[in-house]
Amino acid sequence: MEGAWGQQMVSRPLSIESMDRELKPGDAGPAETTNSVLEVFQALSHPVRLEICQLLIAKKIPRVWGACEILDLKQYAVSQQLAVLRKAEIVETQRDARHVIYFLSNDKVRRILRVSIANLARPAEQADVAEIDRKQQAGGFARVR
Repeated sequence: MEGAWGQQMVSRPLSIESMDRELKPGDAGPAETTNSVLEVFQALSHPVRLEICQLLIAKKIPRVWGACEILDLKQYAVSQQLAVLRKAEIVETQRDARHVIYFLSNDKVRRILRVSIANLARPAEQADVAEIDRKQQAGGFARVR
């Protein structure tokens, strides 16, 4: 298969080892892998969704209404953004009596966010990431139904 500039493109699955080295043409893997990666990054590209993920990592929001207060948004707007994150399999939910608890679906997403923040954020935000890394445990926030 040829790429846009006539380069030979080879599809193969990604492995942890290939992620640890610099990517070369053809490292993207099969189309379904590329599409799932694209879906994650598209979901994370919205400022509100990215902030929600950061709040989940930092465990600063116990419930959806807490996210509404912190982000200064209505409940429906936060729920709409959470639905996009769920569709991209970035967050998952768990019911607990009257609450719906949201949490990041896996450590890979958590690592992507941490690395991005650590490398691209301002120094004050980088200090927050270091503090989060020291205290990190499974967590999330809940919504009352």
